[in-house]
Amino acid sequence: MIILDKKILEKCLNQKLNITIFDELDSTNNYLKKIGSQGEKENQLVIALSQTGGRGRMGRTFYSPNGTGIYFSLLLHPEFSAEKSLFLTVMAAVSVAETVMKYNINDVKIKWVNDIYIDGKKVCGILTEGAVNCNKMLDYAVVGIGINVIAPENGFPEYIKDIATAIFPGNSEENIKEKIVADVVNRFFCMYNGDDNDYIRRYKECSYLTGKEINIIQGETTRPATVIDITDDCHLLVKNEKGEIEEISSGDVSVRLL
Repeated sequence: MIILDKKILEKCLNQKLNITIFDELDSTNNYLKKIGSQGEKENQLVIALSQTGGRGRMGRTFYSPNGTGIYFSLLLHPEFSAEKSLFLTVMAAVSVAETVMKYNINDVKIKWVNDIYIDGKKVCGILTEGAVNCNKMLDYAVVGIGINVIAPENGFPEYIKDIATAIFPGNSEENIKEKIVADVVNRFFCMYNGDDNDYIRRYKECSYLTGKEINIIQGETTRPATVIDITDDCHLLVKNEKGEIEEISSGDVSVRLL
């Protein structure tokens, strides 16, 4: 069972945050979006030990049971345009991937743009949301992160058992959840505050998709392509069926089974 000690977490963090912990929420992102819309200041960290309405990109649900994972969101007020919000997701993805690597896990990859994989299975999802003002700048942003820390005792549900995994197969070291949250948050703010500007290179190095055959899903349209690289803007660089090079900045992708 995962519990969380606020005092231990505060000691592990490198900067002061307003921390709120819930046993259960519908969604940590929803909670902070309400606060953000009321003009509250940033540096708020909300954590739930379970979510009844956890969400991922494209409106997908995110499995968020009590006792196995940790689900948390940060409220931010970035001083950049809405189109740059992708970089918040990139910072979070690198933060999670490098935190997971600390636990002697080698095959840690980032599936563009927001999922973390271990040995080809999803261990973490990231969802960045926010509001845009009339100048097309972000009024606020919420970065939500859900990590499968310990595998469920009876395994993952049937609908995700072949695609989901956890950092640890069973019980782990004491206060592991505080250490993981603090490590991710510390790494994130190091990038966010401008003290670490090398994260895009590391994001590219962790790419799960580079060289793979994929399907690009945009609205009702699905089309095949081959991933060549990730650009410095963190767009997906692909070669389409006609042999043309394209940059993909939105939508979803899935790996094609050959």
